[in-house]
Amino acid sequence: MSGLSYEQMVKLVKENNRSKLFSDEFVICLAWKETNFDPDVVNGGSTATGLMQLTKGAVDLVDKNSPAGIHFSHDDMTDAAKNIQCGTYYLDICKTKLAGVDKSFGTGVGYSKSICACEKALNNDNKHPVAALQMIHR
Repeated sequence: MSGLSYEQMVKLVKENNRSKLFSDEFVICLAWKETNFDPDVVNGGSTATGLMQLTKGAVDLVDKNSPAGIHFSHDDMTDAAKNIQCGTYYLDICKTKLAGVDKSFGTGVGYSKSICACEKALNNDNKHPVAALQMIHR
């Protein structure tokens, strides 16, 4: 499967964002940064998989910290809906129990800066999402 369109991604995130702390726009921008909305991306150098590039360790952490009855398998992380659900639970865990999104989810300090700028741009002008998304890859 090739990358999803922006409209498909908005619908997918709206239906599957389980975060209590992160907006749909933040999740959309993060998925764009990680995979350009391609749910089939698998990182050859790690176990990072799917739209939000979730590793086996991240999925296991979500399973240990998510509400009763919620379970994810790393094998399912190319399923776009499950990836967004698991990934947004993971974002909340990063924010509340770990070292934050920059250290826990990304590549280090400053990782989320372009995501936050993209989120702000989408919130201020959602009629031109491509311009906001392009902020990620500058």
